[in-house]
Amino acid sequence: MNTIHKQFQLDGYALKKSVFTEEEIKTFRKLVYQQYEEDEKNGLTFSLAKMKSHAKYAKGDLLSKRLLHTILLDDRVLAFAREVLGSDQLIYFGDSSYQIGTGLRGFHRDSIDRENLDGPDWKSPYTLIRVGIYLQNHKNFSGGLKVKPGTHSKANGPTVFVENEVGDVASWSLMLLHSGNAVRLKGLSHLSIDSSSIENRIPSFLKKDEEQERISMFMTFAAPSEHVDRYIREYELKREDTISHLKSSRYSADVLALAAQKGVEIKVLFPEQQTAKV
Repeated sequence: MNTIHKQFQLDGYALKKSVFTEEEIKTFRKLVYQQYEEDEKNGLTFSLAKMKSHAKYAKGDLLSKRLLHTILLDDRVLAFAREVLGSDQLIYFGDSSYQIGTGLRGFHRDSIDRENLDGPDWKSPYTLIRVGIYLQNHKNFSGGLKVKPGTHSKANGPTVFVENEVGDVASWSLMLLHSGNAVRLKGLSHLSIDSSSIENRIPSFLKKDEEQERISMFMTFAAPSEHVDRYIREYELKREDTISHLKSSRYSADVLALAAQKGVEIKVLFPEQQTAKV
């Protein structure tokens, strides 16, 4: 069993160092800004200002984005996902996105049984993971990820910051308690404020700044299991926001062929997703 998979099995998350170079990350930042301009022209952008998020979002998954799909299908990303899952078989079903700016905070799980710890998610090995690529340093700056190690298999636990630097790639189980957009305090940078309501009210003079405008990309991969089918059936296909996101995704034959070449099974959930021109 490899070290990444061992860490993930124990802690519910893993961090791989220096997957990308600093120059590649700079290029990714430019591509995300350019993609946002395209999405804005196509009427796909939106905000969650009513939820007090300051981030910019776009409908349509990363696989459908002209400038970003090659990042999701990068061999290094796929190899990391396989390492984490301990499986050569990778399933992708349209759950990915990018964000620009500071978004929502608050510890939560992304699995179906996030509150019911006696639900089916907890009955057998769980095989859905999220991969996060942060296009800036969060080891010494605010805006990164906090997790509660081990909470993919227990109710609660202490908090740690995932200290990713430029080029690192993180992954966590959808069962794990985690919180994004973390605030680091000046002089107490390893102290976590676990209450999001308090964290949101911390005055700026007490916060460590973000290194630069926060840009992040998130993608969900899975190994085959009953959990994948249930997640698609009970989450992706029942929520208005996820349905809208999926129906805004358009895959060209070239992109689907590239995914197949790289051994990724793409589950296309709506017919209109395959209407993109080559």
